[in-house]
Amino acid sequence: MTAAAHILALPLAHIGHWLWVFYLIPVLIVVGGIIHTTRADKRRKKDGRGH
Repeated sequence: MTAAAHILALPLAHIGHWLWVFYLIPVLIVVGGIIHTTRADKRRKKDGRGH
């Protein structure tokens, strides 16, 4: 195997160690949405526009 092939094979051989990143992205989106909604709701209630 050439040196270039070794350099390319190393990240691919260890891709399984980094698959958790793909699960983390949707979780961060959902948590961010919850935080955004909670803060907006508190702001609305503070301004007296809440139900």
